Amino acid sequence: MQIGIFGAYVRAELEHWDRAFALHRDCDYLGHQSKSLLALLIDYKGDIPGKVQGYKPLESDCRPQMIEDIVTCINRDHLAMACALRAYYCGQGRKKVERFETAILLMFNCGQRAVSNRQYLSLVELGFQRVSGRLEGGALAA
Repeated sequence: MQIGIFGAYVRAELEHWDRAFALHRDCDYLGHQSKSLLALLIDYKGDIPGKVQGYKPLESDCRPQMIEDIVTCINRDHLAMACALRAYYCGQGRKKVERFETAILLMFNCGQRAVSNRQYLSLVELGFQRVSGRLEGGALAA
C-alpha cells in the first residue's frame, strides 16, 4: 500500500496523538497542583488562605485533541475499531504483539469479543481510513 502526502500527514497526526494520549501515562500523571505551599506562603505573606486550592487540570494540545475527538466519534459507531486504534497508536511495545494484547484487553473491558491478529490489523487500517476521511473532510470544510 502506498501512502501519499496526505496519508503521511495523517500518520504524523496519529503519532502526535500517541505522545499526548499514551495509555501508559493514564496513571502516571493526573494533573499537578497549581501552586505549591511555599508559593502560597509567599503570595499571602505567611498566611495560608482558607479556600481549598485544587489541582490544575491536565492540558493538551489542540491537534491531538482533534484526533481524540475523531476516535471518540468512531468509538460510538464501532467500539472494536476505536480500541484497536488506541492500542496501536497509544500503546507500548511491538505493534503486532504487545499492542495487540492491549487491544484485546481494551475490547474485553468494553464487553467486546476478542479478535484475531489479522482482524486487529484490519481494524487499524480501517480506522486509519476513517480518521483520514474525517481530517480531509474537516480540511475541506474549513
